[in-house]
Amino acid sequence: MLDFGSVNSESEEDLDRLFVRTEDFDRFLKKNVWLALGAKGTGKSALFELFTKYEGTARYLAGPALDNVLIAAGTGFGDLSEVATGDLQSLRDENAGFDHDRLWRLYIAIKAGLALDSSFTVPRGPLRDLLTAVGDRRDFRVGPLLHELWELAIGSAPSEVTITAGGTSVALRGGRRTLDVVTLLEDVNAALESNGKVLWLLFDKVDEIWPTNRDERRKALEGLMTAVMQIRRTFPMIQPKIMLRTDLWSELDFTNKDHLTDKRIELAWNSGHLANLLIKRAIRLPEVRSYVDSRLPALAARAVEEWTADERLGALDTIFPSTAYPGEREALFMDWLVERVKDGRGTVLPRDSIVLANAASEYQRPQGSHSGSSLLSREVVRQAFTRTSEIRYESFLAEFPNLREHFRRFSGQTKAEFTRSELVELMDELTPSDDALLERLFEIGVVRPNTGRVRTATSYEIPRLYRTGLGLVIRGRP
Repeated sequence: MLDFGSVNSESEEDLDRLFVRTEDFDRFLKKNVWLALGAKGTGKSALFELFTKYEGTARYLAGPALDNVLIAAGTGFGDLSEVATGDLQSLRDENAGFDHDRLWRLYIAIKAGLALDSSFTVPRGPLRDLLTAVGDRRDFRVGPLLHELWELAIGSAPSEVTITAGGTSVALRGGRRTLDVVTLLEDVNAALESNGKVLWLLFDKVDEIWPTNRDERRKALEGLMTAVMQIRRTFPMIQPKIMLRTDLWSELDFTNKDHLTDKRIELAWNSGHLANLLIKRAIRLPEVRSYVDSRLPALAARAVEEWTADERLGALDTIFPSTAYPGEREALFMDWLVERVKDGRGTVLPRDSIVLANAASEYQRPQGSHSGSSLLSREVVRQAFTRTSEIRYESFLAEFPNLREHFRRFSGQTKAEFTRSELVELMDELTPSDDALLERLFEIGVVRPNTGRVRTATSYEIPRLYRTGLGLVIRGRP
């Protein structure tokens, strides 16, 4: 009966109803904020999907903050409107002057131009020709289009370039004059300004560019950051906003990176947010909603947003056990859960909470209804946590293949806390090693240093979330 939905925002059909508004939502609305950082599973894609697929809900929640804001996707859908790694590869191979920074400026110019509908007046020129030819059709790949425009805008300009988009062709005449990307951006900026609008161009899943080439991905992301900084400064009506994994952000090195301190947020969740997430996902099924209402009549006919914090916890107690272990002095369920879905950086991960909840429901189903006061028993919740750790580990093997052997070295270890020398010795002869390894393990959340600084810490703890998955053999409770 219980189903807590998909862990992937793009697969969740009811995301607009299930979205949990945290303080980060309001911070993201601020004009100067354009970089949302977070570990994998902290809700970056949920934020992207809400604004791009469920714009009406986003505007309702934002109130006047989105007045006169036009919203469009830069990357993130994984559909035909995006640039793919293959497009970048062929473009780079064909052009000796390939530059990630210039590529992103051209890409943003195209995507920004295509975001303008017929209500905008665009000056005569190649951009206007392109928009006229395409009309209302926006379902073509930008990648192949980049090849043609790159040569015209950045390479040696031919007398004419014919671009085919969605089955429609448009000729851009260059002659001796190249197509100026700055002019394209100026035209878009002017059109927006004349209509009293600003454009939010949202970028998600940029970590999936060059997934098997870490160095090339870093260059691409550094180019994106540099391009966005320049465009936002020079063309204020065009406002790209980027969702990026925290560990990738720490790898980037570009001019004026330190200037972005007040322009970024790091997505954070707490116990109250998780309780809201789980109860909203559980009661979306009519049978579960009816069950909760029958147990707590005061909640009937009221939306979750109208419940108090205590009422939400009360509703959660009808679904999850009050504690994961029997006994009067045991931690309450939400405290137990938060400790087990927290990584080494102290980040609470909503995705892993959903994984645990779905696993518990799956384990409970063949046992039938639980005879206690909650739908799920203590036993299945504990069993589900073991599965959650294993799933997290499996995802990390795929996400960080260069650390696969490092992860395997933990298998069979009988403790969760290691001194610096023990950890370095355990990973002997592997690359990365020493300080670089310790920093890398911390960046992805696998270790928690006993001080605020990784390099000066004297010991490192493996968070509970990773212990079973890594194969640690520790007596007592996981």
